Amino acid sequence: MGVAPVSVRSIGLIPASAACALALALAGCSAGDRPAGGSGAGAAAADPAPRLEAARPDSLTRVPAAEPDADPVFETALAPLHDVEIFARLDGEVVALDVEEGRRVKAGDRLAQIDDRERRATLSEREAEVARAESNWQRAERLHDQKAISDEQWAAARADRQIALAQRDRARIDWERCTVRAPIAGMVEQRRVQTGQTVRQGDLLFRVGDPDTLRAELLLPEARLGTVRAGRRVLVTPTAGGPPRIARVTRVNPLVDPASGTFRVVIDLDNRGARLPGGVSARVSFDSLAAR
Repeated sequence: MGVAPVSVRSIGLIPASAACALALALAGCSAGDRPAGGSGAGAAAADPAPRLEAARPDSLTRVPAAEPDADPVFETALAPLHDVEIFARLDGEVVALDVEEGRRVKAGDRLAQIDDRERRATLSEREAEVARAESNWQRAERLHDQKAISDEQWAAARADRQIALAQRDRARIDWERCTVRAPIAGMVEQRRVQTGQTVRQGDLLFRVGDPDTLRAELLLPEARLGTVRAGRRVLVTPTAGGPPRIARVTRVNPLVDPASGTFRVVIDLDNRGARLPGGVSARVSFDSLAAR
């Protein structure tokens, strides 16, 4: 049996699988035309193609499953919710000092006293001027009702009284500023003044903070926008060591900074008893309490 000639061009157009089948068929035909006692080469050509076996599952290389992303931790500092710096509001010598750092104070407590003798004397003068101007005004009122003085004289007496009252009030403010008081309840965090020191207006004297509530502000990546809401619990762990504490998200600013790709989150920690000092650094985890 003869083998039909096949052009190279037609083979080039046959798909690879079809070409392979055609080649096997041609090989089989050639083996059939030869005598059974052919050479070893012809016998080898007549052997069937090796059969592929399916790979066993235990022979495959297993790719370990990807571990879930670790809970991201954000570094921050816990500062008192209310933290106030107290500056000298006038010049003078500190003649009394009532508190030291670490002391608890109530709103209105005296912290220090600046010499007030001169300002107290000025206030006394202003109060005397008010008394005189008040008397002149009352007299001008009676005379004006009796048509005994002109409207201009009555208006001048009224203006003198108003000026005297304003000057007295200003003198009282200056005198009251000689007493340095705590504007909030809290703890004296810093004292920058001592007895006998002469201070100038604008000098920093004290710093008072309320440690009962500590606050932290964090910048979170944009990818977490929508997953953090007010009221969510977070885990706060002091960097220096100590047990973790639970805080809550109190405010979320949804505005994303285009430069950094972050948004601002505020968390508050109940710290009654001052178990953590103000200003301590801590790590904040948002996902550790997700399942609790």
